[in-house]
Amino acid sequence: MKRPATFQMRKFFALSFMLITAACTSTSQTGGPDATVSDPLEPMNRAVFAFNKAADTAVITPLAKAYTTVVPKAPRQGVSNLMRNLREPWVFVNDILQFKFKRAGTTLGRFLVNTVAGVGGLFKVSEKMGIKYHSEDFGQTLATWGLGDGPYIVLPFLGPSNLRDTAGLTTYIFLDPTTKALKEIDQSGNFFDLALIRTGIDAWDTRVQYDEVLRELYLEDDPYVFARTVYWQTRRYEIHDGNPPSTQEEEDLFDDLEEEEQ
Repeated sequence: MKRPATFQMRKFFALSFMLITAACTSTSQTGGPDATVSDPLEPMNRAVFAFNKAADTAVITPLAKAYTTVVPKAPRQGVSNLMRNLREPWVFVNDILQFKFKRAGTTLGRFLVNTVAGVGGLFKVSEKMGIKYHSEDFGQTLATWGLGDGPYIVLPFLGPSNLRDTAGLTTYIFLDPTTKALKEIDQSGNFFDLALIRTGIDAWDTRVQYDEVLRELYLEDDPYVFARTVYWQTRRYEIHDGNPPSTQEEEDLFDDLEEEEQ
């Protein structure tokens, strides 16, 4: 049965919310299919979530609206394409660490095509060639190695995460090949901190892309619980390459969402 349009948008939210922080929740401590989110730090997490929401509503959302109003769509899309291309070396590393060598070859080919023919990645030439995009990170890698989630955590400004994926994010910050390359350029006498600039632009671009998503989240009766649930589902989707084992919790959630649309 075809799902309603609003349900599809909610599902899109569940699949896209991971891009906001690059650190997500997924399965239980054992990584099994009957997992639920472990949230022993809920009081603290809710306080951080409330802080993030207040800062987002008061400061970031108005700035995002101003940015999309002043800057035309074409250059904004070019920035998004460039930022995604700069993440490709890290995707490649994690493809290899997960022994997904075919996907690693695809990632390398996509990166080379977009870098050379796409003017450094400003244009997604790979899509016109039928090379599909996929994302991998070190949190996913740790999950495929059998490491469980650990407790659910809401990070200041960054949002939902967990112990394992926070470690994955930290690893990304220090070992990302693009970041290391930019630091090498800085050491050659460049006045600007290119790695820091790139991180700031990447974070801002991601936030702007999902402005509508966040606004819908804040309209939920309990946005904290909704964000926690869909974030957990999203991470499982990523870890299992788009084909996660179903759980009773997920079936119940989708049933509830469908009922809301009736």
